[in-house]
Amino acid sequence: MLSEAITKDAFTDWYRERQIRQNLRDGQPWRHAPDTTKDAFTDWYRERQIRQNLRDGQPWRHAPDTLRDPERHSPHQLLQCQRKTYYKAKNTPVEDEPPAGIFWAGSRIEEDLIMPFLEDVALDTAADAYVQNSMWVEYEMATDQGALHIRGSTDPVICTEAGDPLLPTEIKTKRSLTQFDQADPTPDRRHKAQLHAYLHGLDQTVSHSLDMGLVIYVDRTQHDLLPVCVEFDSEFWTETVIDWAADQTTYRLSDELPPADPEQQWGCEYCSYRQRCGRDDDPFADTPATGVLPLTSYPRHAVVEALEAEGGADALTPTLAYQYPDLAAEAETDVYPWTCALCGEEYAWDWNELEWDGNPANPPMCPACTSGHWFAELAEGTPLWEDGLHE
Repeated sequence: MLSEAITKDAFTDWYRERQIRQNLRDGQPWRHAPDTTKDAFTDWYRERQIRQNLRDGQPWRHAPDTLRDPERHSPHQLLQCQRKTYYKAKNTPVEDEPPAGIFWAGSRIEEDLIMPFLEDVALDTAADAYVQNSMWVEYEMATDQGALHIRGSTDPVICTEAGDPLLPTEIKTKRSLTQFDQADPTPDRRHKAQLHAYLHGLDQTVSHSLDMGLVIYVDRTQHDLLPVCVEFDSEFWTETVIDWAADQTTYRLSDELPPADPEQQWGCEYCSYRQRCGRDDDPFADTPATGVLPLTSYPRHAVVEALEAEGGADALTPTLAYQYPDLAAEAETDVYPWTCALCGEEYAWDWNELEWDGNPANPPMCPACTSGHWFAELAEGTPLWEDGLHE
């Protein structure tokens, strides 16, 4: 029957064939050719990570992101830029590819070099010293803004046979160690804060005093090692780290965009939210956390994750629908329309009378205005555009 032929799968197949014919008419057959390069590798690597997460008993690592409680803080995010941390907590779409190579190298260095090294050191220096690859910390801190929750897992910890921690470590890989004073090295404040969070939590689990840890820096190229001893500093912990966490909680509870305050200004260059924040050449600044930016390209993985994440993105922009037509073709995916600020007309993103090559820097012209000898560029009718971001 006719009604039985109208199905989701039939529409998906029809839409794909329609796109193939359009690509051929446009002289762009590569748009529907099998992807054997970047996207193919990205998909393969994601599947590989899922299998690894399941082997490790950590399926939550690849589950869609949910909005984290404003009072909850992870040790590795302490003292980062307040705005960057806020965006991440709100599941704001990232604008770049994750540094998977750096993460992979860091894991290999920790597991294949530092863990065996620490085990040998523990064996040679103490009869009752062993190494545990990680310990979990979870506790509350009372503040004027209420209780804060600190949760996270450490790097390797030298411990007793019973598993009581003796010396927690925090391993950080770097491109080079030349920036450190080799005679009297000082750890990065963020790494110092992270180790303090572990020291404070682990100290509550043992009868002996635990007030010292190591930040171990490793050169990714030469495999040079620089251990930096960190003693627990109560003033630094309460007046710097906890005050920072309390401020971050306040921003998240009130939905107030924090200031951009990275420890080093060069951090903005590598930030995953630099366009949204206003640290790029794009015409955006101090942008709210939710949704994708109009007339902006995003990596495929970021688009997929944003659509799945709580608070991430409700729909694709025409730019992203053009960039990833297979995502736009999925029945559950909405696409914002093109909108004309001059006449108020709206157009479906794939309306065939719109002439556009997909370049976000040159959006299509409004057909209605053009017919009346007015020339107005169309905008993408996202909530950010409606809130005046286009002005």
